[in-house]
Amino acid sequence: MPHNRQSTLLCSSLLSTLILLGAFGDGRVESAESSKLSKLATISTTQSIQSPSITHSSAESSISQLQIGQLSSQANTATLNKVKVFFPKNPQSNNNLSYVEPVVRTTRTQNLARFAVEQIIAGPTRAERQKGWVPAIQLKGSSNCGSDFKLSMSNGVAKLQLCRIMPSGGIGDDARATSSLTATLKQFTNVKSVIILDKDGNCFGDMSGDNRCLSNQR
Repeated sequence: MPHNRQSTLLCSSLLSTLILLGAFGDGRVESAESSKLSKLATISTTQSIQSPSITHSSAESSISQLQIGQLSSQANTATLNKVKVFFPKNPQSNNNLSYVEPVVRTTRTQNLARFAVEQIIAGPTRAERQKGWVPAIQLKGSSNCGSDFKLSMSNGVAKLQLCRIMPSGGIGDDARATSSLTATLKQFTNVKSVIILDKDGNCFGDMSGDNRCLSNQR
């Protein structure tokens, strides 16, 4: 009997130990699983916080691309201004030295008067020459003002001074050049009269030497 009692006590003790070990083991398992779940929750929370930021950045990029595209489109579709450029035209100009006829140029520049004079200096295109238009002026030599000409407008008067030498074959060439420049500048409503000066500041085509164009300035 004593031996059986001792065996029973030993079995009870072992059973209690096993039960305790099982309890602690389950605790360790639960602790490990809780740790994993905690990490997963942290990662999920971090991703949910970061996602709106990434989406926002992507949206901003899309808006920027759209704005750039709109600005580019507006620049490409800027209004084209039409300007008349008057040149002598044969055969009419052979009999009438003051006869000039316009061609149309287009530009996006706002300084239309200056652009028009530049086109006179450039002369008619090849296609226009084939139809009878001829150059009005030709400049040679170096400039004394940094460009081909100076142009100012005040009180209805357009003053154009050429900054390079303009060779002339005589009265006919002077008349054609004067008619071309005057008609081109007078197309602008704020221009009532035109003064044309040569490189030295003298009235162009004035054979008298009195610079009468300056005395008639208004």
